[in-house]
Amino acid sequence: MDMATHCRRVLVTGCTGHLGSWLVLRLLEQGYVVRASVIDPEDKQDLHPLLGLPPFLTTERLEIVKADLRVVGDYDNIVKGCEGVFHLACPTNFIVEDPQKDVIDPAVQGTLNVLNACIKSSSVKRVVHVSSAAAIRFSGKDVAEQVFDESCWTDVDFCMDKKPPGWPYFVAKTLAERAAVDFAKNHNLDVVVVNPGIVNGPFLNSFIPNSVKDCLALITGEVFKLPFLMRMSYVHTDDIARAFLFLYEKAEASGRYICSSVDASISEVVHILSSRHPEFQIPTDLAYLGEPIIHYFDSSRLKKLGFQYKYTLEDMFDDAIRCCMDKGLLENMGTKPLQAQ
Repeated sequence: MDMATHCRRVLVTGCTGHLGSWLVLRLLEQGYVVRASVIDPEDKQDLHPLLGLPPFLTTERLEIVKADLRVVGDYDNIVKGCEGVFHLACPTNFIVEDPQKDVIDPAVQGTLNVLNACIKSSSVKRVVHVSSAAAIRFSGKDVAEQVFDESCWTDVDFCMDKKPPGWPYFVAKTLAERAAVDFAKNHNLDVVVVNPGIVNGPFLNSFIPNSVKDCLALITGEVFKLPFLMRMSYVHTDDIARAFLFLYEKAEASGRYICSSVDASISEVVHILSSRHPEFQIPTDLAYLGEPIIHYFDSSRLKKLGFQYKYTLEDMFDDAIRCCMDKGLLENMGTKPLQAQ
């Protein structure tokens, strides 16, 4: 008898990315049938994270299907037969001529295309929409000791006016989430939103994912990223994947959930890396960066629902570095002193 007939089928968009591929792995391990949507099923390089998964997990329960978020109706047939959808896909290339056309509009329209397909299907029970702490944090207000919770939203007008580094992503995530929330309300669709902090830890990709690369800027020498790390909210790759699955399966889950386990300053990260990884030459004189604006992300709503984080900030950096080293992605980094700029 076909094993798949006894399993729950879910769709994952953005399945070849850092979070998406790790989520696919965890879903398969939990016995789900996973339908993974990609633009080009023949692109072996893009599919690398999925093709490297153990065959005993993928042979009967991983379905790779072709779908393009930018094409209206492309997900209508893909969603049929799925009881749930994890929507992670979002443009992440910010070096574009037209951020509105190339990043923001595709993120919003892609989300609406997926959600429209869900209401056309009689099978979808819940959608987990993956937003970001970037849809919460950037209010334009430099308030000391600010605490961010699920009531906070990024100010889109501020971002589009001041254009801080990464602003197309902040705006895309904010507007896509607002579109998802409004759509769910208007169509009585069960949509749960997750707002992760910066994701640090292991990965299945053959390259260092953007978020991990940002976290490891003190090692890789990308000193232009250091101001961004002055104060950051972190979550481990596996904790966020477990949170997605937890919120999908928890009947009481509703609304928006911040998922961030640790808030840390760059000086705390310097201490961790210097003490635990002396093989790298970590810059310690960062006074030129100034003092960080202290803020915290309140993840208590998720924890009150019963979710427990497993990993510390030390675990995140240890696991990220180990994964990079195993893949040969940090070769010779320890021999290159970093210079403040």
